[in-house]
Amino acid sequence: MSERLDDLEIQLTHQQKMVEELNELVYNQQLEIDRLATELRQLKEQLPSLNKSPEEESPPPHY
Repeated sequence: MSERLDDLEIQLTHQQKMVEELNELVYNQQLEIDRLATELRQLKEQLPSLNKSPEEESPPPHY
């Protein structure tokens, strides 16, 4: 009985460690997703100014 209990405690310890590692991984992935979402939003905001046709652009100041 004691050996079974020891085995269960060892398994529980390994599972707890794995859950902590997976939790850290998920947390870091969410940070990366948030960073990429912010970057994408910024790029989308810049996109309309990059798509202007030459006719829509104002002439340079020396004209």
